[in-house]
Amino acid sequence: MVSAAPLAAFGEVRTCLLPSATALTRTEACDLLALMPGRDISWRERPGSLAVSPSLAVGVDCHVHLGASADDAVASAATATAQIVGTVATRVVLAGGIVLQSSVNTRLVRAADRRRQTWSHYIRRRGVAEVISPLPDRATAIDALVEGYLRGRPHPHVLDLASIGERLLGRIRSDPLLDQQPPLAAGATRLRWTAVIGGAAGPSASLRMNDDTTRSVRLILRQESDLVAAQRFCEDLAAHDWLLTVLSAGLADADRYRPRSPERHDILAALLDTLTGLWMPGAHTPASMRSLWTALQADPGLTRQWAALVERLRDRVAVATLDMVRHKESY
Repeated sequence: MVSAAPLAAFGEVRTCLLPSATALTRTEACDLLALMPGRDISWRERPGSLAVSPSLAVGVDCHVHLGASADDAVASAATATAQIVGTVATRVVLAGGIVLQSSVNTRLVRAADRRRQTWSHYIRRRGVAEVISPLPDRATAIDALVEGYLRGRPHPHVLDLASIGERLLGRIRSDPLLDQQPPLAAGATRLRWTAVIGGAAGPSASLRMNDDTTRSVRLILRQESDLVAAQRFCEDLAAHDWLLTVLSAGLADADRYRPRSPERHDILAALLDTLTGLWMPGAHTPASMRSLWTALQADPGLTRQWAALVERLRDRVAVATLDMVRHKESY
């Protein structure tokens, strides 16, 4: 047996551009995401297409960091570890037929028996890992686990959701169904998230920009049943953060070329054609989590930033087009 309530849930969403010249149709997306024979792909057509693969389980027998308090000056270094055994749930998401994501997560629960069980005991619960090491009281253990996951340094024997997600993403991106000719150059982003149960007034989220490509989100939820919706919210948030990141980087890349250069025109045209129709924050977030978008729209104001970037993009396309016309008329 294990304790009923999870101590915390950990997840990671990796987002990138599908290596395809065009967005996939429903049939093509279902063929690409069919990770398990006989299991249907979840599909939504409106307001924008969303395909979600069946969930797979990956076994883990490793450690997790137990971090220091967030107020501690050495919080970035793990002070101890705890052993976990169980599974990580993995799935693939395709938004708009072209935004590809790997999404992995696991819920940590305190094991009732510290002895390691047979794998049949763990495999029955997809996305649940038991902590078999001794832990302090619940509140202290939750803080230590969350801080350790978000601030702990990579180590060969510590839970590495990043590598699990990257392997899954690599498997999909190399599929022979894809032509490997994306319409623009775009990097990948990471969104790491944690969720704990205990919010009394509804869900709350705290977003942090760790570096140019990595973000972290801390969620507080009211009940365990909210964890499924929280994962979908994190996937939706990661997709929109990726859109902001790629559009901003693309504009900067275009600025490296002369105003009338073909390279500049090609970059601007690809950004305009590929990305601008994909911005739909909250459209695929379950109703119970949509209040989180309301807070994020106020601070840091994601849609305001997107609107400003799109306006810059359209202005530059217009100026480039006018400049090319004038240049041709001068001859």
